[in-house]
Amino acid sequence: MPFQLSEVTSVSDFDLIMPVLFRSFHQPYNTLSKFFNPIHTTPEAAIEASKERQISLWKSNPACHWLKVTETDSAQIVGAASWFVNVAVKPPSAEKKPFQAKWHIEGSDEKAFAEKLIGGLIEFGAARMTRPHLELGQLVVDPDHRLQGIGGMLLQWGVAKADELELETVVKSVPFAVPMYKRRGFGAVEQIDIDFSVPEPSEKWKDYQSEDLRVFFMWKPSGRDYQEGEPLPWKN
Repeated sequence: MPFQLSEVTSVSDFDLIMPVLFRSFHQPYNTLSKFFNPIHTTPEAAIEASKERQISLWKSNPACHWLKVTETDSAQIVGAASWFVNVAVKPPSAEKKPFQAKWHIEGSDEKAFAEKLIGGLIEFGAARMTRPHLELGQLVVDPDHRLQGIGGMLLQWGVAKADELELETVVKSVPFAVPMYKRRGFGAVEQIDIDFSVPEPSEKWKDYQSEDLRVFFMWKPSGRDYQEGEPLPWKN
């Protein structure tokens, strides 16, 4: 069955992308998913809420590019990815503003944990990528269509764009996806360690901390594959 890669140009595409995203993040279960895309009531309501957030970001940020892979026989979207083409990078602000996960329930442990997690991931990347670069925001493939080259198509778009612009490429990856990125020339150069300590943590907070929250910072230089042990630009 042939597949076609194209850039998203219509908000209607998100009606088909977001269900794929939710299925992908739950097969196998991604422990970070509930912090990025929480289900407060029903899966349908969560998909709709996440869709509105993604559309808003896509419309407001010209660096954000969504890609889709369509199965041409059925016109079904079977994979998608968001890429950020950061040709201009603002210098880090001296004043650090706490990250706000406004899509979570106010006052909940889940919201506070999400803010530490996502804020920590953003801060880690921003401290290292002070140069123009491409970053993969997310990449999903429908579980029924895996191992057919769809993820590679979505990843290759960004790699090719980075090489065209002579830029580095980064992605923050959960362990499950690390091998795919390595096959495409990325190196798992650092593990992102986030301090989740709080005074008098609740049982729910402890449960969150006990989960597999490992995230690897993966980096690829422009125009070539990463070589194990090579100097990293932000450490020179």
